[in-house]
Amino acid sequence: MKRILNLNGAINLRELGGYPTVSGKKLKYQKLLRSGDISNLTPKTMDYLKNYGLKYVVDFRSMNEQKMWPDKTSDFYKVYPDPVYPLRGNGEKLARVLPDNEDSYLGLIYQSVVLDKHAQQSYSLLFELLLENTEPDQSVLFHCAAGKDRTGIGAILILKALGVDMETITQDYLLTNLMYEDADVIEDTLNDENGDQTINKMNMTKADVQSISSVIEAIEHYYGTFENYLNEALGVSPEQLEKLKEIYLD
Repeated sequence: MKRILNLNGAINLRELGGYPTVSGKKLKYQKLLRSGDISNLTPKTMDYLKNYGLKYVVDFRSMNEQKMWPDKTSDFYKVYPDPVYPLRGNGEKLARVLPDNEDSYLGLIYQSVVLDKHAQQSYSLLFELLLENTEPDQSVLFHCAAGKDRTGIGAILILKALGVDMETITQDYLLTNLMYEDADVIEDTLNDENGDQTINKMNMTKADVQSISSVIEAIEHYYGTFENYLNEALGVSPEQLEKLKEIYLD
């Protein structure tokens, strides 16, 4: 099955199934999709997603983004508004205690996100819906505008929780850079003059390896282990983590 789904009207839509875990299992296909903007999906693409089994759509964009570019709606899936921004906790303050990574503009932002109480609530909802997605023919799609930053962090958290190794997680994150080869898509959709300019700058910045390491560095600095972060910050208990693995791994 294709990793990158080049469907009309979709941006950076990708399948997460098939990735191997350190335990020797693999992520099930047709259970997890990550994406950018889905406000322009065509009828043909909607038919594809219906056959795919799409049931839950988690929208990480700000309320302003959701208002200006609303998700395409349908009777076969439900959209859950789940804005990561604006950050309202102390994530940025905590992130600045960590060593600066001058090579990564996105690194400090990502650290702020994973440490911010509001953003943690957003990713907690994502995991709640992942736990509800127990039927074999149903799937979850989570997205933002570019499908790189807010979505990228979500994918890191999911893949790490399911036991995917960091090299594979990094490779998945960097696949977003293929999208930047299409300049028209970037300029027309991800750098809108009516949008939040801070988010625009993030959307226009290519993914880098340091961003991934910054996320894990922040989590381990303040929570000791990734499992502690899942439990204490996102409310995913050890029992629920095992349930997630039952749902999403073959």
